Amino acid sequence: MDISQKLEAIEEIRKVRARYCRFVDTKQWDALKDLFIEDATFDGGSAGMGPIANREEFVANAANGLAGCVSVHHCHCPEIELISDSSATSIWAMEDMLQWSEDSGSPIRTLHGMGHYHETFTKIDGHWKIASWKITRLRVDSVTA
Repeated sequence: MDISQKLEAIEEIRKVRARYCRFVDTKQWDALKDLFIEDATFDGGSAGMGPIANREEFVANAANGLAGCVSVHHCHCPEIELISDSSATSIWAMEDMLQWSEDSGSPIRTLHGMGHYHETFTKIDGHWKIASWKITRLRVDSVTA
């Protein structure tokens, strides 16, 4: 890869991460699923989710967990490393704010979390997709019902 190809790849990976945040917050579940390779792996241990088997289960868990919730996810300070023409790693500082309605059935009313997303990316058919996803929380402030 020459420098312009590397910069283009990094920008495409940034767009995938930005879309992730937007699709979660706007509850575009099919679009979210398309950001991942079919056999993506998920580790939500520090967020109380544990390991998740595949992208369908991940998206179903997100849709269920965020029912009756307004969420705002921010990711910044990306550390993106291109491993090859078709693979990359990234670490993103993250912050999320979540608020569940009283009738959501959730025992949590608000959650404010900070930490990092650790991901690997694979380029398939000209598109970068998330191959593995892990969240590590450094701090969580929450209020229960």
